[in-house]
Amino acid sequence: MLKKTVQLIWEQGNDYIITVKANQKALHQQLQSIAATATVDVDRQTEQTRNRQTTRTVAVFAVPDAIKAVWAGAQTGVEVVRSGWRGSHCYNERHDYLSSLSATAAQLQTRIRGHWGIENGLHWVKDGVLKEDESSIQARPAATVMAMVRNLAITLFRRVGQTSITAAIDRFGNDLAQLLPMVDFVST
Repeated sequence: MLKKTVQLIWEQGNDYIITVKANQKALHQQLQSIAATATVDVDRQTEQTRNRQTTRTVAVFAVPDAIKAVWAGAQTGVEVVRSGWRGSHCYNERHDYLSSLSATAAQLQTRIRGHWGIENGLHWVKDGVLKEDESSIQARPAATVMAMVRNLAITLFRRVGQTSITAAIDRFGNDLAQLLPMVDFVST
């Protein structure tokens, strides 16, 4: 399925950066092996935020023809290693990507971090805060409506400047007088 999606993205004239996970065993192992021996460019950035210190190391390498033959448009493999401290806990995470872009490690780091911004700002909120993955609604129409309600709530809260959806729910959850103006209704 993923290969077909990548094919469609490429055929429509777009580029891609896809995460390669362990469940794609052969590709995952190939990328890890190539990253260990054939890195072309590396970019390392360190940042300190609140109680977290993170170093991101991005390594870029060309993928062999065997991968290019199977994955439409594939040009580069990317290895991202995130390490540092969250509070007093040490962490070290590795993620692998396949991309149609021929770009520097710094350029790919910027694009990958942009995607993580979407992940953290939307998908994590839907799953972590609004518990979308735990929903017991199984009827497709009802599930679709609930997904729309969650998206609307996030959009409205962001539109009025709320950076924390949890805090916004606590603040506005039972106060129609404050909620209705967000959707341009006038409360009476």
